[in-house]
Amino acid sequence: MTSQGNKSITSYFEATGETKGKERKATSKSERMISASTSHTSRPKPQPKGKLKRPISSPPPAPASKRPNTKATASSSQRKHYAYNDLPSNWLDSTVGTSSESDEANAKSLLLTYHKGDMFEGAPTHSLLIHACNTQGHWGAGIAKAFKAQYSKAYIAHNKFCAKEHSKANPVPTGTSQLLAPVDEDPKHWIGCLFTSAKYGKAKEKPVAILQNTVTSMKMLLELVNMADEEEDRVTEIRMCKINSGMFGVPWEKTEEALQSIVLQEGWRTTIEVWEP
Repeated sequence: MTSQGNKSITSYFEATGETKGKERKATSKSERMISASTSHTSRPKPQPKGKLKRPISSPPPAPASKRPNTKATASSSQRKHYAYNDLPSNWLDSTVGTSSESDEANAKSLLLTYHKGDMFEGAPTHSLLIHACNTQGHWGAGIAKAFKAQYSKAYIAHNKFCAKEHSKANPVPTGTSQLLAPVDEDPKHWIGCLFTSAKYGKAKEKPVAILQNTVTSMKMLLELVNMADEEEDRVTEIRMCKINSGMFGVPWEKTEEALQSIVLQEGWRTTIEVWEP
């Protein structure tokens, strides 16, 4: 092919001057649009001045070693204590009923054994320690004061029962009892409260009323112990001071006679240790 032919073919594919100008303008415009788009997407948004607030979130869980032992706290604060309102209202009547001669012959009375020394000292774990008290929730003198000093958590539970769960218009009935579960760490003892007098000091009950209340309250306590025997830390042995003979001023021999008149029911403990210094 001649050089003139080649020139004609080449000129066919080459853009004319006007076309080249349009292409350059289009390309330039396209490049500017791409550049603007790129700068728009890549340019970071301006940040507000001042400190940034962190998103609200739950705090991380505490390490296992530092987590509060809520289970142990709950179980110790929710220990079941026993009292007259855990029994049917006519329960006491069922312990009195009529009996035949054969029943009387086979009847067993409460056995008291005597020991010298401190009632608190050396008492086995889960022993039951008994004292007589007023219904006001006040352990301020005599053996009751010693109980308060050694069993502060038990006293709090007792006071709550007498002074907060009951009122002057609706006091704890005399002749009833309360069985406090072991809530103090050391020593771990059950506490038995015999409500033998409504008040204390000069306002205390007369000896005759105190003795009558002693019989019914001890019967109830023995029944409450029978109920509590289903607990894992069931009562082991039972200790008692010479109740009523201190601040209530009743001769022990009178109280002893009243206690020994109690006829034991099925399931009741048969023996109580009486301790004196």
